[in-house]
Amino acid sequence: MAARRRPLFFIAVPALVLIYFFSFTGIPSAPFTYPPIPPSQSLGTHAGLENCTDDFDDSYEGLRVRQATMLYEGDKDKLRGIYERCVETHRKHGDRWGVPTHVLGHALYEDNSYFNKPAYLQSLVMVELAKPAAKRADWIVWFDGDSVIMNPEIPWTIFLPPSDLHDYHILGTQDNNGFNAGMLILRVDQWTVRALSQVLALPVLQSNVGLPFYDQSALDWVFQLPANQEHFIFQPRHWWNRYFFTGDGDQPGEMLLHFAGIGAQSGGGSEEKSGVMRKYLDKAETEPQSWTKDLSKTPYEKETKAFWDDVRNAKETLQKTGKWFRDHPANKHVHEVQEAEKVLRDTLLRGADNVDWLSGNTTQLQKLLRD
Repeated sequence: MAARRRPLFFIAVPALVLIYFFSFTGIPSAPFTYPPIPPSQSLGTHAGLENCTDDFDDSYEGLRVRQATMLYEGDKDKLRGIYERCVETHRKHGDRWGVPTHVLGHALYEDNSYFNKPAYLQSLVMVELAKPAAKRADWIVWFDGDSVIMNPEIPWTIFLPPSDLHDYHILGTQDNNGFNAGMLILRVDQWTVRALSQVLALPVLQSNVGLPFYDQSALDWVFQLPANQEHFIFQPRHWWNRYFFTGDGDQPGEMLLHFAGIGAQSGGGSEEKSGVMRKYLDKAETEPQSWTKDLSKTPYEKETKAFWDDVRNAKETLQKTGKWFRDHPANKHVHEVQEAEKVLRDTLLRGADNVDWLSGNTTQLQKLLRD
């Protein structure tokens, strides 16, 4: 039976309505000014929401995932052809695992393309929430157009939290500059709608907040708000956001390569970036056997299970710490426990991708609780 079509809509929420979702504190300041950006040449159709109105079948078992990116129609960027090939690797990967791919074909904000990503993600989440629960996606994966699926045998679902850790809504990765928004995994629910509303409203309602990396900084700022931070977690970047660095060498079996920043620091520009990306696109397209490995022959299953086991262990240990303080108010280790608790809590919030650090800090706090 053909999937039922639903009315198309995406979110363009006025600032006054967004105040409903959250409020910022602070003294009003001058309006936020975006860096000048040339208007998009693309006025094509919004292809990304067209097939999002198709429901998942009621009989579909397991977690349901959609994936999304931007690739503007008519874009005259020198790398346009390269990006089309990148998106195609994701599309084929999605077909392999039953993950529909959505591509935003034109700018939602012609005068500020930096916030097209969170606006589009919010529209996708809202379309899903308008459907009956049995027909909607559970998660949406964002991938930047300069990323390539190298090993299509790795499903997105392997990175998702187990059902008992349902309080995590956003999975991310970080680098030396902090949070990286080039790859992102979001749960489809009301919490995510509110968080993305906060991101879109941030430049208007809290214009004094510095945003050195634009939408990426806005996403990070919102995710780290006290009310939000326990619902976001960093995962090891090499799992699904491996950057290409010449000195790293190839890592066959890994899922994805992200070519962020190639040519920017060296001054090689698009020529250098296109040359590097062509090499790996050729490998993915014509020599898949040189990189592809079955999931069972990679460390993903073992590492992701260990990661969530460690997260669960850390959260349970933190819960036990509160009872320990009530039962041992005069214990000689109170100050040590307080410090170890803070370290572990901070690790969960900003450093869970360092699995050794997370496990080690949990063990340290557990030892103090036993003494």
